[in-house]
Amino acid sequence: MTPEEELKQLNRLIRQFEAVYRTTGDPLQRERVNRELKRLKTAKNQIESFHELDPQGIREDEEYEELQGMDFLKRILAMAPKGRTSEAAEVREDPEQFRLSRYLQFVEDEFLPLLSETRLKLDFKHSLERDGFYHRFGNLRRLFADLDDESSRMDPYFAEKHAEDIRQRSFKKRRSIALEADKFFRSLVRFSGNLIDDINQGGSICLNYGDTLQFDRKLEGNRYLENQSVRDALGQLNDLATEIVKFLNVPRIESQES
Repeated sequence: MTPEEELKQLNRLIRQFEAVYRTTGDPLQRERVNRELKRLKTAKNQIESFHELDPQGIREDEEYEELQGMDFLKRILAMAPKGRTSEAAEVREDPEQFRLSRYLQFVEDEFLPLLSETRLKLDFKHSLERDGFYHRFGNLRRLFADLDDESSRMDPYFAEKHAEDIRQRSFKKRRSIALEADKFFRSLVRFSGNLIDDINQGGSICLNYGDTLQFDRKLEGNRYLENQSVRDALGQLNDLATEIVKFLNVPRIESQES
């Protein structure tokens, strides 16, 4: 095995153990996983220190594996953010949180307008459920905004003295965000899926599924859903929400219990 191949294997193992560390609630398992992560990262550092490697090739391999099956995320990361670069410091330093933040920005910019009363006309019951997604999405945004609020106002000496407690609180906040995001997007998968099924069966929940989505380019710019039918846009929403649930990778039992 070449040093590059060994490093790629270590990177895959590190990502797998980091995923377990983020999602497990078992303190003993977290301790074991943390020890294994330290061992793997030490081995990785040794390979990087003693061998001349091709960083570009390694990055391409990592990106391919991490983004495999994540077509929306590939598109989102290739796009420049629309004027907002206000991710909290902790979000910018954590690739997983950063990617989730970009997912949420894409949903807000491109898909929340679909859920408005003017663009998605539903019967009364489903209109109420649709409107509830705005409030729930706002809660997710507030959780993100709170990520580094405490640390930004904290005295540096206090932060250093209580670093472990702060790390534990930060972990709980991140876990809470993942759980809330998982529940939100699972709800969107179910909601959009029900609408699509009803449309396919000739139902009457969605009253304008054949309409074409139009946006005012002067006010709203170019939009991802421009000129798509409401029916097709709901399919895209279902695909996006399904991808985000897969990205979050929250264990189903944990999601149900929280």
